[in-house]
Amino acid sequence: MMPQFWLIAAICAAIILTVGAAFLWSVIQDRHAEEKTQYEKPDFSKHAGFAVVRLPKQEFLTMGNVYLLGRRIGEIEFTIDPGWPAVLRVAAHEGDLRLRDFKKTDYDQLMVRQVDGIYTELRQEQNGAALICWQRDGFSYALYLPDTEMGLAGSMMEYFVTECRCELR
Repeated sequence: MMPQFWLIAAICAAIILTVGAAFLWSVIQDRHAEEKTQYEKPDFSKHAGFAVVRLPKQEFLTMGNVYLLGRRIGEIEFTIDPGWPAVLRVAAHEGDLRLRDFKKTDYDQLMVRQVDGIYTELRQEQNGAALICWQRDGFSYALYLPDTEMGLAGSMMEYFVTECRCELR
């Protein structure tokens, strides 16, 4: 009877250790997914394996903070003169860009067109928010403008889709 008890105790201990390790692993993965690490420039090679190597360089466009979200999504904040905010997100391998992080918006307009040979979606709402999404060379891009004026989203679509490039590193 004693050897059976030790066998059952060993099996129970193995199950408890496995469940504990799985729980710990999920906590670590959740923490990584919620990380927001600030970078000096958009080179995310160390953790995400890619870098943004080209961005639009118009005089009315100012690059702000650069972040890596969850060790896989690059985020670059921009200001468009005279003060319109914009956020560019990029992920390798057509990854999830966590667009749900942006203000919940009911886009009532959708325009799909080719820009520089790339199919591009422009979603807009009447109150001014706009979201531009496209894919190029194995990367997913999204440009979010929480507030815009007439024509701003369309012109930003041209600049960003034409100019943005990333490379795996």
